Amino acid sequence: MGLNAMEDEARGARRLKGNVVGPLGLAALAIGVMSPAIGLYACWGPIEAAAGPIAPLVFLAALAITLPTVLSYAALNRHAPSAGAAAAWLWTTVNPTTGLVAGLVTISYFTMGALTTPLLFGLFFRDLMEWAGAPLRGMAAVAIGVVLHSAIVAWISVRGAEASIKTTIRLMLIETGVVLALSATILMVKAGQPGGIHLGPFDPGRAAHGAGGFWAAVLLGMLAFTGFDVVAATAEEAKAPRAHVPRVLVLAVVGIALFWAANAWVLTLSTPPAKVADYNAQGLTAITSVARAYWGGGELIVIATGFTGLTAIYIGCVQGASRVIFALARHGLAPAPFARLEGARRVPRAAVLAVVGACAALALASLAVLGNGLDAFVWWSNAVVFFAAITFIGVNVANLIYFRRVAPEHFNVWLNLVAPVVGIGLSLYLIYAAFFSALWSQPFRTGRSVVIACLGLFALQLLIAAGTRLMRRHLFTAAGPIGVPQGASEAA
Repeated sequence: MGLNAMEDEARGARRLKGNVVGPLGLAALAIGVMSPAIGLYACWGPIEAAAGPIAPLVFLAALAITLPTVLSYAALNRHAPSAGAAAAWLWTTVNPTTGLVAGLVTISYFTMGALTTPLLFGLFFRDLMEWAGAPLRGMAAVAIGVVLHSAIVAWISVRGAEASIKTTIRLMLIETGVVLALSATILMVKAGQPGGIHLGPFDPGRAAHGAGGFWAAVLLGMLAFTGFDVVAATAEEAKAPRAHVPRVLVLAVVGIALFWAANAWVLTLSTPPAKVADYNAQGLTAITSVARAYWGGGELIVIATGFTGLTAIYIGCVQGASRVIFALARHGLAPAPFARLEGARRVPRAAVLAVVGACAALALASLAVLGNGLDAFVWWSNAVVFFAAITFIGVNVANLIYFRRVAPEHFNVWLNLVAPVVGIGLSLYLIYAAFFSALWSQPFRTGRSVVIACLGLFALQLLIAAGTRLMRRHLFTAAGPIGVPQGASEAA
């Protein structure tokens, strides 16, 4: 048996536990990681502060930017589902070094997406302490919330994919019901006011801060969508991944976007734009103030679903980041402990705990540096979109090449040419307009510093990949770290 064959056999013996996540679980993971509630709780207020009372349009614009990439993910998952996702596809279609860079970028993307959640959890925890009249207030409450949330998510995540997704389904159903109830309450109140219900939030003419404000808002809208591709990293644990993963990706993204646009319309009707901007300037979560205005003491319900929604997102992002780390480590491209699977559920425990630990440490560090929980959340929110856009570009490139070189018999001009070309163009424009242009013109604290830090980290990842290729060349001659064999069963 040759060296490559022996390595392939060894990796096969270290596969994640398969056939445990069905289509409902995949849908719950995709919707849970985008979160029906948190996409609104976290982004609606900052979007309105940045662009004016046009939040529904911003969510729909973010959907238009995201959808071509979703189609590329769907096409690749139908033919080559992988725990390594972008890393595996680019390894195969471009070259191994590019695949490793994609893996490092994807890990940064999922980890930063996870990192935003304990920060927002800390803000809601502070609101809870103030509501309860507890002596724990301000930044101390936010920091304790970060640690508490990370500990809860670590405990859930190390129990395995099946347990994590069951938790996500329960949390998702609760938060969706609360959002719909709050929107229904607002509509009933506004229906009794002359002109209280109108379609103004869908009017581009109501944009308040020009193109710069709109693209800054789109950056936050893109944050709401980030993480949908965690489903791709779960392919190795899914039932019939080639059949279910593509469908779930498309339906979940479109469905959640329409949900956000509809409920963002209602929230925009609920409160004057000047008040929303004032809440953001004070570092307050606007949704809590809206709930207080319409539900009184019922704001506690919104705070509670803030906790549940953020937990679902955190779990999903940890799931995605840890599986990519595992796939690279199994290939010998990351430290060996991250490739170990523990227990009957075959959980990559070391990778899971590394992701959660990094999130907690970086969240606390950003609180200490910025001194404001909402500023820390916005800083990491802006950063994650850069690495998401780089990942999306990589997946679209892989789609273009895969169905020309590897599976030409399955080439489709719309799915494998038009969609990826549009996806690449939109992602590049997003990086230019919403990242470089909009952020570079903002204050250093939460604007320019994000650009500098992201470019520095990306340059470091390029150096790591080049150094690994130089020092461990033999690892780059093996097949890519594909997580699901081409012959895997497709039985439902």
